[in-house]
Amino acid sequence: MGVGASADGDKKDKRRQSSIFRGRVKDRGEEEEDSNFSFPPSDTIESAVAKEMDVQKDRYKPERMDVLMEQTHFSKCELKYLYQCFKQNCPSGYVTRDQFVAIFRQFFVMHKKSDAGPYAELVFNTFDDDGNGRISFSEFAVQLSMFNKGTLDQRIDWLFDLYDKSRRGYIQEDEYMCVCSAMYALVGVHYYKEKHFPIKLKRHLKHQFQKLDKNRDGKITRSEFIDGCKDDTQICESLERLRTVW
Repeated sequence: MGVGASADGDKKDKRRQSSIFRGRVKDRGEEEEDSNFSFPPSDTIESAVAKEMDVQKDRYKPERMDVLMEQTHFSKCELKYLYQCFKQNCPSGYVTRDQFVAIFRQFFVMHKKSDAGPYAELVFNTFDDDGNGRISFSEFAVQLSMFNKGTLDQRIDWLFDLYDKSRRGYIQEDEYMCVCSAMYALVGVHYYKEKHFPIKLKRHLKHQFQKLDKNRDGKITRSEFIDGCKDDTQICESLERLRTVW
């Protein structure tokens, strides 16, 4: 009886070890699988995603390949590669806010005290075009193409949306300070509220806000923001570097 139980246990252990081993082999072979990735004959991202979705009622239905190519100016091969990377991390076809913040924190660590979370939240809002709390592959591809292939005006336009948290079409001083605080947190300097900003820095930021606020009405419109950024060579250079970051 004891021997039989032991034998059965050994078999179960071997099966378990075999299962684990197969899992490890699969991990090691990910690059090989990646190289064999291809879209189905229908040539739509939708059909590829649909096969992987277990929950029918929450199925992601992205744009057709030709539509995405027109929207993003990415080539067919580039879109396939992006989709391959996207679906490996997000098999549901969506990135939630929490997932996006977690990924952003992994890649944007500039200092041991860095916290990319606040800035990631702001970036997520600009990617989530329909405001449903998650980013689809189509939304991701369109925004990524703007950074990588877009014009300076398009990148400045995106930056305005980053500051305009309320989506009112203009930036107020508290929103401006909030984004500045998030940017400082990226490099490990934390000012959780406006009152925490050092006096000199606060004066500098207020001056920058007033510089963009041409008519001194306490808010920066989109046109004021775009014109002001274009006149600032440092901002233009920073936005140009976004091509390499993304």
